[in-house]
Amino acid sequence: MSNERILLLILTMTYVFFLVWYDGWWMSPLTQSEVDAYLVNLRDDSDFGEVEEQIRQLGITDDGAEIFMMNLNIYKDGTGEHPTPNEDYQVYGRGTLPLLLSRASHPIFLSQGIQTLVSPRYEEHWQEVIVVRYRSRRDFISMITSDAYQEVLPHRTAGIKYDEFFPTRAVFNVASPRFVIFFVLAAIYALATVVMRRLTNR
Repeated sequence: MSNERILLLILTMTYVFFLVWYDGWWMSPLTQSEVDAYLVNLRDDSDFGEVEEQIRQLGITDDGAEIFMMNLNIYKDGTGEHPTPNEDYQVYGRGTLPLLLSRASHPIFLSQGIQTLVSPRYEEHWQEVIVVRYRSRRDFISMITSDAYQEVLPHRTAGIKYDEFFPTRAVFNVASPRFVIFFVLAAIYALATVVMRRLTNR
């Protein structure tokens, strides 16, 4: 087998392993009993304890597909044309990121609000819009019911003045890491092939 074919095989297997992990090929949709077991860990005094039934409904209707959580935030003490999250919310973000990444989940979009144009629900406009991709509903529910998440959740509560938080399903998403990883590996193969052929022709 030539070096080019060996490299192609290695990169192909790398991409397949990435897809297995990123899309959770081995995972199955949540069952009712699994949802109930997760929700036992929710603290009654937490933000998510107040919406336990909504979370239960999200879990029992699990189809195994990825979901995208839309976060619309107004921060406490946020002022100015380009406000930033306060220290409490930044602590929450730093504590949450490792929990996301360990579940093949991650933020995919972050923007700052400018103003409200139509039907303002609050006196202030949304200061930030954050979209987080979760590999599955199982990953989302397992994260928010984990002890590690419950420890950092009070910082979110302390940092948020108003927020809306709801799940969505992607219809069109060109920002998926699936495409990014594919093109990176394709570029590596193309460059390596050129180098190997030049070395062979010397």
